Amino acid sequence: MLSVFDKACARRSRFLCRLTLAVAGLALLNFQMTAVVARPEPGRIELVFEGNASKSETILRKAAADELAGFEQRGQRRADMDDAAFQMESVYWKDGYAFAKVDYDISQTADSTTVVFKIEEGPRVLVDKLSITGNRAVDRATIESLLRGDRLTLFGETGYPFVRSGIESAIESVRDLYLGLGFLDLVVHGPQYVFQQDRTRVDIAIQIDEGARYRVRRVTFSGDIPADSKNALDGLSREMVDQPYTRRLDLVVKARAGEIFGSLGYPEAAIDVHNRLPAGPGPVDLDVDIVKGPLVTIQDVRILGADQTREEFIRKRLKLKPGDHYNLALERESSSELFKSGVFSKCDIELENTGDPGQRVLVVKVEETQSQEVYVEPGWGSYEQLMMKVGYRHKNLFGSALSWDTRLSGSRKARGVSSTLADPWFLDTNLRADLTGFADHREEPAFTRRDYGASFFLTKELNPAINLTGGYTLRNTRLSDLGTTVQEEEFQQNYDLSSIKLQVTYDTRNDLFFPTSGQKAFTAVEQAESWLGGDVNFTRLTLGSRVFLRIADATVLGLRYDTGLIIPGREDLTVPPAERFFNGGENTVRSFKEFKLGPRDTSGKPTGGLGYNVFSAELRQRLIGNFTGTIFGDLGNVSPNRTRSAEGESPYRNREQIISDTLSDFFRGLRPAVGCGLQYQLPIGAARVDVGFNPDREKSRNEDLYVVHFSVGMAF
Repeated sequence: MLSVFDKACARRSRFLCRLTLAVAGLALLNFQMTAVVARPEPGRIELVFEGNASKSETILRKAAADELAGFEQRGQRRADMDDAAFQMESVYWKDGYAFAKVDYDISQTADSTTVVFKIEEGPRVLVDKLSITGNRAVDRATIESLLRGDRLTLFGETGYPFVRSGIESAIESVRDLYLGLGFLDLVVHGPQYVFQQDRTRVDIAIQIDEGARYRVRRVTFSGDIPADSKNALDGLSREMVDQPYTRRLDLVVKARAGEIFGSLGYPEAAIDVHNRLPAGPGPVDLDVDIVKGPLVTIQDVRILGADQTREEFIRKRLKLKPGDHYNLALERESSSELFKSGVFSKCDIELENTGDPGQRVLVVKVEETQSQEVYVEPGWGSYEQLMMKVGYRHKNLFGSALSWDTRLSGSRKARGVSSTLADPWFLDTNLRADLTGFADHREEPAFTRRDYGASFFLTKELNPAINLTGGYTLRNTRLSDLGTTVQEEEFQQNYDLSSIKLQVTYDTRNDLFFPTSGQKAFTAVEQAESWLGGDVNFTRLTLGSRVFLRIADATVLGLRYDTGLIIPGREDLTVPPAERFFNGGENTVRSFKEFKLGPRDTSGKPTGGLGYNVFSAELRQRLIGNFTGTIFGDLGNVSPNRTRSAEGESPYRNREQIISDTLSDFFRGLRPAVGCGLQYQLPIGAARVDVGFNPDREKSRNEDLYVVHFSVGMAF
């Protein structure tokens, strides 16, 4: 029971508690009222720009959009307006206006705020002369390309905009380049700027003191080194000796040694690299201390994140199984195989401790991509004009990376439907299988064709650059709207084609849409025979090559050669027009419209031939942003290059005659194209316009003086 004193204390405590809460509430209310009074309701804000002649108000507003929004939303702080002025100045500086200044005045009334930006643009400064001295190990062109950056004009002309921050950043890149070559004592003097009196031109001088180059003399490994690692370590030592020494080389040696031990089953090897630098320029010795750690065996494999993909499918792709010694190379190969399936956006493989130093659990964590998609692919071609593809794709049927792609396509000249089922590991092998069914209708300049059929192809990746493809095609083709001369030939207008084809492809291009280096070459042979189930017999040989050479920082030379030859079967005089070669168009000889190069009949329709050639050279120059300009030359033909009626002869009556004419005309009748083009790079390829001129036009054959092509995708 509480005493009187205790009750009095309790009442006093409750009173003090209530008083404290009341005071705190009044203080909070006063703070809120003060905050409301201290932050006035913002009124209308007006921005005025003065002195901006070369940059529009829209560009300046966009450059400082975040800062201007902050000024309005954060109580009209001058700090936000300082930042906005700086962002506007940066727009000028990046375009060569090195002396541009942006100031501002703020005036307020009862219901509005006016900010007047006062802009002094100054002259646009161009680089006139660039002096680089003292460089011996690195050529001038390399250093100059770093200093220019992406500030290039057409085909590397001088007079590019002067951007001080870009030049000074490039100087650091020059230092990094030299340090990477082993010049540890490098000193770069400058840049020094000398402006002309009117400040429109600037000369830049850079002096380079390279100093001596440091090289690796020897690499010594010591510590816990198993016998089966010695050959690999000796090879690493030989590779490093006489290499330019850089600080990064220590990390390279450490990583490479770690890979060697990881591939031998020691993923936890401790490796330390110590360099012995001389007092002055001279050779560098590397001492590598190794503690190999335990030899690890895979106890179990656990898969995480596979919601749509069957675990069994993933386990078959893994090169490491329970009971195997750990191998770093096999781990990486496993990751590569899983990514190759196309159904994973991320794949991490880790080792999990089990309590036993020599046992680990291999944990495979995957993130799956979206397995289904509906897509729309628009396009444009000079002949077909607007093209559209609409399709549905499922990339992970049955949880085993089977891909099913069905699409509808249409244009002014063609329409069709196709469906492809693809298996990247056909019958659990390293063969990719593609089974395709199709139905197409297409109006060509020489005829109209309807095709129904299917094909089955297998592809083997021999190495990352070489693919071997072989397969079978069965197709029914119906031809109509043939030219008068072609109708006189002996062939079926409704026929079945049954053929087998083998192709080898070599591809080292660095980009599929806009390559700047590498090459692509292919050769193929196709055999159509009646004993395979068809009505026509022939052998078709095709060969092609593309080479891309970077000849300047933003200039690429592309070279292309395509050729083909068809040999009719023993009992055939010719082959149907749909199987022949045609030339001319946006992707071949660009001074001709589609199919218009080569022999034509009396009605003006192309007749095609059994041989053809296309030679092309194209100089591609990056201009500004995503725009690229080109200058090109094409040369091509179709063989035989005259119809029999044009030669005053009757149709062919024996196979040897047409083969003889094809071979004798194979490199004759080459027709030229010279021209220029402009491309804009899109995610689906380049939107392209080319103008091809014919410098050797034959008026008697109604050849055009020039042809304009609009299309999507590069010519080659």
